[in-house]
Amino acid sequence: LSACVHNAESVAHKRKLAQWGALCCGLGLCNQHTLVVYVLVIVPWALLQLSAPSVLSVWDVFGLGLWFSAGFLPYLYLPVSSYVNMARWSWGDQTTLAGLLTHLLRAEYGTFSLAKSEAVVLGFVSRLKTSQPFCCCLCSTHRRRCSLVWLIAVMVSLYSVFFAWRANLDIETPLLLGVVERFWLQADAGMCVLAGVGLGWSVSWLQRRLAGGAVWTAGAWLLTAGLLSHMIHSNHRCAFFSGAVIFRRS
Repeated sequence: LSACVHNAESVAHKRKLAQWGALCCGLGLCNQHTLVVYVLVIVPWALLQLSAPSVLSVWDVFGLGLWFSAGFLPYLYLPVSSYVNMARWSWGDQTTLAGLLTHLLRAEYGTFSLAKSEAVVLGFVSRLKTSQPFCCCLCSTHRRRCSLVWLIAVMVSLYSVFFAWRANLDIETPLLLGVVERFWLQADAGMCVLAGVGLGWSVSWLQRRLAGGAVWTAGAWLLTAGLLSHMIHSNHRCAFFSGAVIFRRS
């Protein structure tokens, strides 16, 4: 959606896409509260995109706020299910405000505290240093689209630094390591997007400079398929049906 907003030709189209984006941000926060790090970055960027070609009115901002709030509607299920004893004690008694806030803040998970160790911090800082030249290269060679690339790069960087700082779980325990890995998927998703953008631009550059455009395109598809196959193969052992489970209910 961010790419669509960035490339939209008309202001009306940008506003429509921004509304869907606001709704998706609200829905995403229902599922994963750590998405707030991304939302804090993408909201100012989206407002800047909307205000660039025209004056952004107060009503436009209010409308986007309503779409964002609509994304939280699934939370209405929590007090109802708690009231009929379907999920009363899973995240606190959600018929009360304190119990509902316990779930909203993921207090039993430590809210924003996950998986701290010196090795984890150094590992992710090292990964950020490795990705910075790549991001700068993308931005310098394609100035028209550097805004979108910088948006993703900043979101991934803030997310990685924030959680490397706030982590506090013992990753030597397999169960807790699985919890931590789930949260880091958001940063990995951003890195995959940057890698895809870089691959696409590399293919375009090779097609302009060298002959055989179809060969470079086919090579890019083969490389992508190979990486996906490798990821599926390497993570297949973690699937539930493989028997490699950490916890089994008696």
